[in-house]
Amino acid sequence: MSESSPPFRVSVTVALLALSGAWNAGNVGPVASQLAGDFDVSLAMVGVVSGTLFFAANVIGLAFAAQIGEKIGLVWGMRTACIMIVAGNLIIAATPDFLGVAVGRILPGLGFALTTTVGVVWARHEGGVKLVGVFGAAIQMGIALSLLVGSVLFDQGVDWRVGFLISASLAALAMGWIPPWAETPPTPEKKSSGFLRLAWRKARVYRLSLLFLSIYGVPMILGAWMIEYLSSEGDVSKTLAGLASFLLFGLSAAMRFGGAELRAKGWTHKVLCGSLGLAAAGLAAVAIDPVAGAAFLAAVLLATGFGLPYATALDEAQDLYPEEPAEPLALMTLVALLLPIVVIPLVGHAISRDAGDVAFGALAAFLVLATLANLKRSGVPLTE
Repeated sequence: MSESSPPFRVSVTVALLALSGAWNAGNVGPVASQLAGDFDVSLAMVGVVSGTLFFAANVIGLAFAAQIGEKIGLVWGMRTACIMIVAGNLIIAATPDFLGVAVGRILPGLGFALTTTVGVVWARHEGGVKLVGVFGAAIQMGIALSLLVGSVLFDQGVDWRVGFLISASLAALAMGWIPPWAETPPTPEKKSSGFLRLAWRKARVYRLSLLFLSIYGVPMILGAWMIEYLSSEGDVSKTLAGLASFLLFGLSAAMRFGGAELRAKGWTHKVLCGSLGLAAAGLAAVAIDPVAGAAFLAAVLLATGFGLPYATALDEAQDLYPEEPAEPLALMTLVALLLPIVVIPLVGHAISRDAGDVAFGALAAFLVLATLANLKRSGVPLTE
């Protein structure tokens, strides 16, 4: 396919695959309190199901996604991902028991992992880096829209199960858009390497992992709890909190492109990675005063701080091991998912004890540490 002009249907398919997969990372946040009330469980337990199970399934899916893609092909891999997401959300919408919610969260976690692996490879084959950019932006928009739509539905008194039916419908729509003529491109044989043997000995690998934990992991935590925190401790309506969250993730999509452009124009590593400090300031703002004004200011600062270092982080990871650049990138992505797995239930517990400001303040402190650790470039080959 031509990199400059992929067919319209292919572009729409890529966008829908990314959007429908990422939608599941934000569709629980707006209704967390409803789930806790209806099933008589704590917010911490909702966090375990919405975050820990989902992202743990994501990690497992990422570990096996490449082999699945090789076994059944990229196209059937994408269809399988959509089927998992549809099935999981239908289980949640129909379940009379909280155990069904838990089972239902695992399937979209696996499906999202498959989407972000085989979907990206297919997008690059069909439309090159431009279509990969569409995929990345659609992921951010999927989280942003799920938070906004879920918040509006909550304020309108719509049953929380409707939101999960919408999640299932989007994945079904994405599967329907996959072209019948789509083909799986040939994949090169994977080369064995000694990346991990070298990586664990180098301090710069750990410094870079802090950057990935910040730009990947912390936004997932905010997607789970920012709306609940603002509405419970800041007395902000769900709709306004959803709008602030939508701004955060929507603007960060644009900032990812902006960061890549600035890097191409010669902006320094220290400036681009130092901009992560803006995200720390945004989190500190809502930790100190979780009102609507602070929330929207924080959303802009968070989007800028998470978005501008994005392209630099990806380049740095690949520069660690030029012989097989996908390996450090995969490792960093997996490491970044560990933070929401562990922290999402803890933040939920803090909010249930009216201590969400402490949790958000701790995340702000973590971002300060990650910023300082990454003012110096990490992307130097491990063999040097």
